[in-house]
Amino acid sequence: MLVVVKPSCAKCKQAHILWLNKQIEDKKLACRWFYTSGNYHEDLNKLHTLVATHHLLVVIGGDGTVNLAVNALIGSNCELAILPSGTGNDFARQFKRTTQQWRDSVFSPNKCLIDAGCVNQRYFINVMGLGYSAHVVQSVNRATKRHKLSYLWAALRALFSYPGIRLQATDSTIEQKVMMLLFANGPYFAAGIKCAPNADPTDGYLSCIKISPSSYGDRIKIFLAMLFAQHQKVAHVSVSCANTFEIATPHLDIEADGELVGQTPATISVSPKAIILKV
Repeated sequence: MLVVVKPSCAKCKQAHILWLNKQIEDKKLACRWFYTSGNYHEDLNKLHTLVATHHLLVVIGGDGTVNLAVNALIGSNCELAILPSGTGNDFARQFKRTTQQWRDSVFSPNKCLIDAGCVNQRYFINVMGLGYSAHVVQSVNRATKRHKLSYLWAALRALFSYPGIRLQATDSTIEQKVMMLLFANGPYFAAGIKCAPNADPTDGYLSCIKISPSSYGDRIKIFLAMLFAQHQKVAHVSVSCANTFEIATPHLDIEADGELVGQTPATISVSPKAIILKV
């Protein structure tokens, strides 16, 4: 067993660590603990080597740590188990499980195959975004402390100040002003907002949500509707579904699973059944 942990004094994380240590001791299991350094590429290279010699990787952390694990697991037969203990836990949220159920899944024989999204060779398990969401992630990451309302406060601060982005179609010189463009493998992002109610991480597709308000009033209406997962019924919101997308416009920040991962231009695709998740 390989256990990946983002160092933190958070009570829920420490509780998971104590519980898992007890299980390892009682079951007399061989275990390697890996604490992330914050250097993505350095951690990924080390995990690639470790994954090759382990059958199970257990993440104790949030969406960012799960993202790191997913990028290490792609192409391997190593299984993934999650003990959610991050700020948002948005990928885990869709399964609607209790803490005990997540713990039970670590040693359960039950498993399912989960799709992974990919943007410019960086994989994501939950939601990837351009525009407003990337701006909010950047604001949250600059904060010295995070809590469950960090995303909401950052989103509210940027609601009127963020100018939006201009997207150029791949087959045209016409530009369209867009506030936010999301590509969703799972339904939740931003610590519990259901941005893609119909997204399913097992169907081989990504949901694309394009939000293009024409006024501040539209922004408020869409934001409020999104809090109740009703935004797809509002004007200036369009939804599509596909397994490949192209973004030609350069120099736009890309966020995936709550982490800034690069810039456009970008090819976004889905890798079906790429991750073996313990359930």
